[in-house]
Amino acid sequence: MSSGKLDVIWSPVHQDKFIVWGQDITLYEVSRLQDIEKKTTFTQLSSTRGAVVVASQSASGVRCVDVSAVADHPDPLLALGHASGKVSLTSLKQTYDPLGLVGQEFVPRCSRPCNSVVWNRTETNLLAAGLEKHRSDSCILLWDVQTCSSDDFTESSSPPASAPRPLAEVAMGETAHTLSWCSFAPCTLVASMNLKHLKIYDLREGGARASSAVTTRQCFGASAAPQGWHVASRGDGGVAVWDARALARPLLTLQLPRPPRKIQWSPTRRNLLISLQRDASSLRLHDIQQAHEYKAQSSFDSVASATAALEDAETEPEEGSAVERDVAVGEAPLASFACHPTQRARLLTLAQSGALSEHSVCERVTLSWGAAGALAWAGAGALRGMHSSFYAHVPDISHTARRRAATDYGLKPDLWQNAELAEDESLRALWHFLALSKSLVEDGCIRNSPWKHPGVRSVLRPPGEGYRSEAVALLLPDLPSRKVTVYRSAERTRALQLCGWGWGWDNAGAGVERAEAAGTPCRAAALAAFHLRLRAALDVWRSCGASHACAWRPWRWRRGDERLWREALAGRGARAGRPYLRALAALLARGARPEPTTAPCGGGGRAAGGPGVAFACTYLGGRAAARCFVCLGWLICLRCGLQQISSCPNCRKPLPRCGVCSLHLGTGAGGGALPAAPPAPAPAAAAPAPAASFGGWFSWCVACRHGGHAAHLLQWFSEHSECPVSSCSCRCAALDPPDPAPPPHP
Repeated sequence: MSSGKLDVIWSPVHQDKFIVWGQDITLYEVSRLQDIEKKTTFTQLSSTRGAVVVASQSASGVRCVDVSAVADHPDPLLALGHASGKVSLTSLKQTYDPLGLVGQEFVPRCSRPCNSVVWNRTETNLLAAGLEKHRSDSCILLWDVQTCSSDDFTESSSPPASAPRPLAEVAMGETAHTLSWCSFAPCTLVASMNLKHLKIYDLREGGARASSAVTTRQCFGASAAPQGWHVASRGDGGVAVWDARALARPLLTLQLPRPPRKIQWSPTRRNLLISLQRDASSLRLHDIQQAHEYKAQSSFDSVASATAALEDAETEPEEGSAVERDVAVGEAPLASFACHPTQRARLLTLAQSGALSEHSVCERVTLSWGAAGALAWAGAGALRGMHSSFYAHVPDISHTARRRAATDYGLKPDLWQNAELAEDESLRALWHFLALSKSLVEDGCIRNSPWKHPGVRSVLRPPGEGYRSEAVALLLPDLPSRKVTVYRSAERTRALQLCGWGWGWDNAGAGVERAEAAGTPCRAAALAAFHLRLRAALDVWRSCGASHACAWRPWRWRRGDERLWREALAGRGARAGRPYLRALAALLARGARPEPTTAPCGGGGRAAGGPGVAFACTYLGGRAAARCFVCLGWLICLRCGLQQISSCPNCRKPLPRCGVCSLHLGTGAGGGALPAAPPAPAPAAAAPAPAASFGGWFSWCVACRHGGHAAHLLQWFSEHSECPVSSCSCRCAALDPPDPAPPPHP
């Protein structure tokens, strides 16, 4: 091609065909990959589509191309603008020509290059051509291709005596660079003229003057929106968006880092402008957001008043705005792109190397969330809403709060009534606790409390404030030979009442029945056992089914094998997955030691807070409660923040530091001191203490004597070659590289 241009154009009628023109004009047909015949050469556009070459011809001397929207033609009808100014109609594929349009030529009076040809999308018989400047000829010509068709005369009649004449000729002695048909009025063109003007011509008027014009630097190309009054023009400074009803000033000026090479309005999305910058590998989408309000321009009596008004208009802020985003479609620089005429978000790109690819550009989605919780979004030309059944599967807190508010949740006069509406076990337990605390205060069981709803901490006072816990040895009713030590005091009694236990089996029996009726046999059995009613606990297990009863096979051991019986229970409880089951097994497996075990209120998998606190208030003394695993965790965290040892306790020499983290020898690689293990009962067979992992060891270089934690050094030398100490340039890793991995066995 003489001009070196490269472009791609979709056919507006044949939606599965497009042309690529450069040195040649090639017609492609798009199909799904599974529909393309085998042994057929094709170009893969995407993971699902490919393009097959239908026909091709040379584009020598062609300066511009456009595809017709004539629906009666079996193949795309092309209009070719030549360097001589001639416009010819052709169809690349040799098929039947029902309209007799193929082969027609439209020649201007004066020969000069043709810059632009455009078909009218609504009146498909109209073809406009934009030419270079000639002092005695117009640069914009309008042709009616059907009045010059070869079907207008037969073989018996003589051909036309002269060449076809244009329907309209405008812009005498000017240059038209690009043309675009406007959708807001028939037979109306917008043209970029003389590298400094943007003009709109209404060809129905028949005059040579433009109906409206404006002087602008963004005049290298013009494109009219397929819907509405918007007109876009490009220049070295960026892209300008205009209102065709008032061209005095642009609605919006879009600044781009590089000059735009091509602009195009989306044919399926209103107010969406796509631009391609020079030597860019991405497309920029401009979603124009502005109020579609037309303000009539005031008339001016003099040039001075018009100039002053124009200066005032330039100082006013622009009303429009644009939401911009870049769409990366590849790494190679792009030469052109084309939007599909009917399918939304479908885009075809052409690289400067000639590679074709198809992409789906997702539109911007606008969300709206109503006050009642309804969710709706707009996108892809539709308005969609979330179905109400969706919230039944998603635990959305706002939907849950609205559902609770509709049932007067939190407004019931009795607090326990709110628990029935909570639909959450922990929240239901909280409401029951508040109701119980309130009733205990009103009944006088808890006195002189500064709180309306006192908790366990407010009723339990430390021993230094005037009370002592009394240790009482009780016999198990079902095992008279065994004793259990419990602790009693007035404060513990109030705390047990807050937990819903109280003293005596009469108060606890109702709680066991409620837990069993709620389908939690583990909790019911544990509550019965904690109140020293082992037979009642076994009755609960027998009634719950074989799935839970299998965990209590150790109960069948004989009385003479009590030691083996305790060991079997302890092993079974350690492997149990339920916290209540582990606590119950630990309680039964312990011997006749006066100090109780702390397993029910600690360890992995915690039980509910109320039973755990009640167990501690019953079976743990003041000192034993301090050995709770939660307290041990706090002590470990506190020990991590203490000052670390920085010197040897014997010779007082400073300890070496890690070259990466700068911590002293003896500090863990994680950054904190290695804490002491929490106290625990001595095991039956002493097991060797686990050694520290290799990552926490200290290692030194044999040359520079710098070292550090092995984990830190391995990570450092995986990215660096020199020593981590800033003043040392030793290549420690190269002196003693690690052993190579052994070869795999054959």
